[in-house]
Amino acid sequence: MLTQGILQVVETIPSEYETLEFRFSKNQIVLHRFAKNFIVLIIKDDSRIDETFVDALQRLRAWTEQNPTITIEQFQALATAPLPKLKDLIEAFNQLSEFTKNYFGVAVITNYLKSSRPETEWMEQFQVNRSGQIALIGELSGLEQTVSAQEHELFRHWVAQYIRRCSQAVRDYAVLVEQSALTDTQKALLLP
Repeated sequence: MLTQGILQVVETIPSEYETLEFRFSKNQIVLHRFAKNFIVLIIKDDSRIDETFVDALQRLRAWTEQNPTITIEQFQALATAPLPKLKDLIEAFNQLSEFTKNYFGVAVITNYLKSSRPETEWMEQFQVNRSGQIALIGELSGLEQTVSAQEHELFRHWVAQYIRRCSQAVRDYAVLVEQSALTDTQKALLLP
């Protein structure tokens, strides 16, 4: 239903509009027109709208306008990219937790991990242990499972909330994470 409603809006946007923001169901939607045939859809999450996000959006706009053919190829490849395994998400988040030990003690990290975790049934399968690491409760074979797009987004939301919480105490924490906490693969898994 969300997809159909958004497609109806996209099809009727006047060409002179560069940005269109609206509410659909419980979601805040923002559409950005980059070039004649490119519209970027963003489902807003207040924890993700910051200077880094705005800068990345501007860079994406410039790159899209300079490289329209490559843009189409890249986004088509993204759409068919395999979803991650649960173990990859947990390992990447645990790496972020280890990096955070440069700034906080284990008790603070553990508290931040627990308090930033979304309260959904699916997220209850993750335990934060005393060493500030995330573990899966239950069968270890579950670590090899591929997560759905919705589960991946939930996990990313947890990471975003954790980064936001750490940023309240450490200035530029989000920038530090982007620059040196994770590999490019881990960034792709965890960051927007």
